[in-house]
Amino acid sequence: MRASHQAGFTLLEAVVAMTLLAVVGGALLAWLNSGFRSLQRVEAAEERIEAAQVAMAYLETLNPMQDPNGEVRLGHYLLSWQSSPRSTPKPVVSRHGAQPGIYDAQLFRVETQVRARNELLFRFRLEKVGHVRVASRSGDG
Repeated sequence: MRASHQAGFTLLEAVVAMTLLAVVGGALLAWLNSGFRSLQRVEAAEERIEAAQVAMAYLETLNPMQDPNGEVRLGHYLLSWQSSPRSTPKPVVSRHGAQPGIYDAQLFRVETQVRARNELLFRFRLEKVGHVRVASRSGDG
């Protein structure tokens, strides 16, 4: 009898190799996809943090007694706000002599929205004191 020598792969070996390649490749793609999704979530969180910092920096300068409502573009963010009074205006007492000073102050609730690319990033609410200079006070001279 002659022994036959076969070169190459059998069909079964090729199917097993392809199956292993598909399983390993699928697992690798799933792992990469989860990494990309995590990266997108981190980038979105960084954008919200940056937008919050920009909005808060602007709101520090806002006087809700003078600008109770408005909208302003801050870089590629759009900040809008609406204020509603939480108290009645009260005179600010001077440090010297405990007399009413030249300003009235009032507490406001400021509802804000921050948008980027026409998409709402977030909303938040804060309480802020507004002030206005009064024309004259009795005893001001």
